[in-house]
Amino acid sequence: MMKPPAAFAGLEDLLDLGHGGGIDMRPTLLRVLTDLYLQRPTHTPDDERYYTELALRLIDATDILQRTALAARLAAYPSAPRQVLLRLANDVVEVAAPILEHSLCLTSADLAAIAEERGAAHADIIAKRPAASPAVQTPGPSIDSSAKAEASELSELFYAAGASERRLILINLDYAALAPLPAASAMPRADFWRLESATLQHNTEIVLRELERTLGLARTQARRIVDDELGEPIVVAAKAMEVPADVLQRMLLFINPRVGQSVARVYELAELYGEVSVDAARRLVAIWRDADVAESKPARHETVTWRTAAENARRALSEVSRRPELQHETRLRNRGNER
Repeated sequence: MMKPPAAFAGLEDLLDLGHGGGIDMRPTLLRVLTDLYLQRPTHTPDDERYYTELALRLIDATDILQRTALAARLAAYPSAPRQVLLRLANDVVEVAAPILEHSLCLTSADLAAIAEERGAAHADIIAKRPAASPAVQTPGPSIDSSAKAEASELSELFYAAGASERRLILINLDYAALAPLPAASAMPRADFWRLESATLQHNTEIVLRELERTLGLARTQARRIVDDELGEPIVVAAKAMEVPADVLQRMLLFINPRVGQSVARVYELAELYGEVSVDAARRLVAIWRDADVAESKPARHETVTWRTAAENARRALSEVSRRPELQHETRLRNRGNER
């Protein structure tokens, strides 16, 4: 099996517990894995391959009720892996029903093949799919409000995340079905000099005006970028404006005391600047522009981070499987003594 990608860091211990004796942990592991996967609106190809490979192995270890619950969760998720959906859609009708009724990730050819292969019960559900009606297939006014809600959600997700999670989000944005901010004409060197000079002089007002003017951001959002204590937002803004790397490095030392006081942190952000693509940065700027910034105090994103969820799951699984784990440790000690 492939090595877990960064988004699933910490799951190795859970996988080990899933193979322990006494209690079958595989259904629980599948739920935990799915919880982590559903925390993010988009995924890198490595994330999707990892989830797909492991989920397909674990699905066969779950009963009908558990598979039905899994199908209901994935049916409503717009980025559900196609192979997992096909596996569930070809299951018994109780499991397949949520996918066949609601998932928009399967093609007409997929559904036709399932109807022919699985028989009348599956075919009847497919025939009644709401998505088959022209009203559902035709984009309506709700798309704009949905996109705005998604932008607000993604913006809050980014600001609530830690450094490693923010990096993952930025990498994911290269694969997101979001239009990046249209490229503006190249900024003249004089503009870069003015931005850098304002930063070195701690003239926050000029920096805010430059972010508003160049990126089309509201004052509230520009202020949030400058005041962020971790520093990724200013890296994103600089990348979107294609600020030279050396200029950004000097800006990072002065733009926010909490960032600039750590040389190691400045170095990490400079490395991030090199890793993030211009399109990914402009996608996040476009999200910021579309997000609702009317509230004076940004709402906190309550979704549990992947790492926190993994840690909580690890503790829970450890408690449930304590006896098999102790038995495993005893076996290891006995082997050591034999040597």
